[in-house]
Amino acid sequence: MIFKNLQLNLKDYFDFIDDWTKVPAYKMNFGISTNIHFVMNANKLILNTLMSFKLFIDNAEMFLKRKYGKDSKEATDFILLTNNLFDSSFAYRFLSKLRNYSVHLGFPLEVVLFHIDYNNDSPEKSEHSAKLILNIEKLLKEKKLFGARIHTELQNQKEELDLIPLIREISHHIMELQKYIYSLQKVELTDSIENIEMFVGNHKTEQNQIKVYTINEKAEKQINLSMYDIPFDILNEYKKTYKNWC
Repeated sequence: MIFKNLQLNLKDYFDFIDDWTKVPAYKMNFGISTNIHFVMNANKLILNTLMSFKLFIDNAEMFLKRKYGKDSKEATDFILLTNNLFDSSFAYRFLSKLRNYSVHLGFPLEVVLFHIDYNNDSPEKSEHSAKLILNIEKLLKEKKLFGARIHTELQNQKEELDLIPLIREISHHIMELQKYIYSLQKVELTDSIENIEMFVGNHKTEQNQIKVYTINEKAEKQINLSMYDIPFDILNEYKKTYKNWC
């Protein structure tokens, strides 16, 4: 569910980017870059992505340690994988720290800039695409939050620091990490799904929902009823997509 939460936040973020990529000039509102509601919404989507990204990493490590043991190969290999990503990917290590920056100092984005792909022959057909540019000078004031390595990398940054390609890169790293976790759970997940489908039988259709009820009777004629949905959409997503990873 933590992975699903991250997926949903990434989808909201990328939907926003898609909506504001290659916008025709005649549809463009030139005052939107500094519109407080527009910038706040962009920051919300960025922060949701960063928070759920860090939650996914921390939760996955704790899950593996509890399930297989603190010093198990499964947990150790996951930590090694995240360490390798931290070392090899600027996007991974910077966005991990940008989440900390946001928690302590607030939203990282001040304005939403737009790149213009100008059409000389037909200016009205020019296209505008959002760029989520961070203020490097402002980030450089927080050396303690970012650490010496990233601080030096920010000092040496010669181009604009745009979040769009960085978040796109970590989305691939996230799938790499989840692929590893699913590889450990493949047998367990497959068996669980097959058991659910066996017990449900032909009661499941495309229209209905299947719920599981548990009833606990207590003293004084009190009854507690707990109800759980079987998330068939998530089970089908795993079978059609992620099972093939392993």
